[in-house]
Amino acid sequence: MNSSLLNALLKVLPRTQAKRELRWIKNELPEEKWEHAVDQRSHLVPLQYILGNTPFGKLTIKCASGVLIPRWETEEWCMEMKKSIGASLSGKNILDYCTGTGCIALSIATDSQMRPANVIGTDISNAALSLAEENKSACQPVLSRLGCNIAFERCDLRKLEIPKSADGFDFLVSNPPYIPKGKMSVECGVECSVLKYEPRIALVGNLEFYHYLTALLPKIGARGFIFEVGYKQQAEATRRYLPNTWKCGIRYDSAGTIRNVIGWCDPEFDALNGMVREIL
Repeated sequence: MNSSLLNALLKVLPRTQAKRELRWIKNELPEEKWEHAVDQRSHLVPLQYILGNTPFGKLTIKCASGVLIPRWETEEWCMEMKKSIGASLSGKNILDYCTGTGCIALSIATDSQMRPANVIGTDISNAALSLAEENKSACQPVLSRLGCNIAFERCDLRKLEIPKSADGFDFLVSNPPYIPKGKMSVECGVECSVLKYEPRIALVGNLEFYHYLTALLPKIGARGFIFEVGYKQQAEATRRYLPNTWKCGIRYDSAGTIRNVIGWCDPEFDALNGMVREIL
C-alpha cells in the first residue's frame, strides 16, 4: 500500500516532496483516509485543504476550500514584525485588512509579549470570515487569558470601508491580492494547484489595492503599516501614494525576494527600520 500511495504522488510531485507529504498525510489522518487524501493530492488539491490545517507560528490555522492558504512568506514577516515592534504595538488598535483565515490577526492577538488592545480582521469574502471565526474559537482559551479583543468584520477595501467595532487604528497590516491578472499562469511562476483551487478574489490584484490601502491610512489614523507585495513596482507605487512625511522601505524575505513594503510616520515605530533593507 505504501508504495502505491507514493507512486501516485510521484506522478505530480518530486520524490523528496512526495515522501514528505505522504508522511504528513499518515501523521495527520486516520489510515482509512490515506487513499482518498493521496487521490486528492494527485489531482493537485492543496495539501492544506486535504489536512484541514497549516502551522502559522505557534498556531494551527484551519484551512478550507475557498479561502487563501497562509504561506510561509506571510508567517515569516508576521513573526519578524512581532519581534521588531511588538512592544510598540502593546495597547494599540491594529487592523488586518484582507484577513483570509485570520492567521495574521490571530497571531498578533495571541502574542503574550504584544498584548494589543484590539485587533480587527476584515475581508470581503464570507467564506473567509466564517473560517476566521472558527480559528478564533480554536484560540479562545489564549485570547481569554490575555484579554485581547479580536473581531472579524465584512468590509470592502475597494470602497474604503472601515470596521465599526473600533474607534480608529494605530497600525495597518495587509496581505492583499497582488498577482496581476496577466501573470496568473504557470509560465509566470504560479503553481497549478493555486490556479485550480485557490480563490482568485484573494490572489488577483495589482497597484489598485495599494492605492486603496494607503488611502485608508488617514481615514483610520494609522501611523504605521506593513503590506505584503509580490513585485517591486507595488512597493514603489505605495511610496508614491504616501505623503513625504512618511518613511518607507522594502523588506526582503529569507529567500531573497521582495516581500513587503513598510511605512511609518511616528518615531514610536522607528524599530520598523530594522526590517527594511532598501529605503524608498
